[in-house]
Amino acid sequence: MNLFLIYSLTVLLLCIGSRALNIFPKLPIGPYKMIFKQISRCESSQNHKIRHSYYLSYNHKSNVTEIRGSTNSSVLFDDTLFFETNFSFKDENGNWKDNTLYHKSPNACSSFRRLMGTTWTTVMDGLGFKNATCPILPGIYTASAVDTSLFSNANIPKTFIYGTFKIRFYYTLKKEVYSCNIVIVEFKPF
Repeated sequence: MNLFLIYSLTVLLLCIGSRALNIFPKLPIGPYKMIFKQISRCESSQNHKIRHSYYLSYNHKSNVTEIRGSTNSSVLFDDTLFFETNFSFKDENGNWKDNTLYHKSPNACSSFRRLMGTTWTTVMDGLGFKNATCPILPGIYTASAVDTSLFSNANIPKTFIYGTFKIRFYYTLKKEVYSCNIVIVEFKPF
């Protein structure tokens, strides 16, 4: 279910790609390398219906950063869920500028599958969702490992604003928060 995190990031990238120049007129934008810095739950996530316990791990043998951990979900992951994604931008002084970008998206599962394109099966298998289709049943799923570089092959824009972003992902249905997670990602030029 870490797919929620990745899906939200890709949807937001698609939606704001063209508007990025107006929001951040002085910041460089271009082809990027996406570097995952941190994945964690929000502090209030203990009682949520979808709980991700993911972390980043560096695999010295293959020289890649991987997503590992688990998801414990008591609800069906389907297209009834919404994502509310809130970006904070790290400024030149190291301070977070909260609420820099915001996006809400419906149809979570099928939209994520389209956005992942050819990487869907590899990512989902690595996250523990073997032979995944939509919807995804409730349960406990253990991620063996997902190479974060796989996301560069997904159906997401190939240019973005350079910088570091803290992204909060809220999965909601009828204003109830089902999950809250944080991903810190840096977009660097190649």
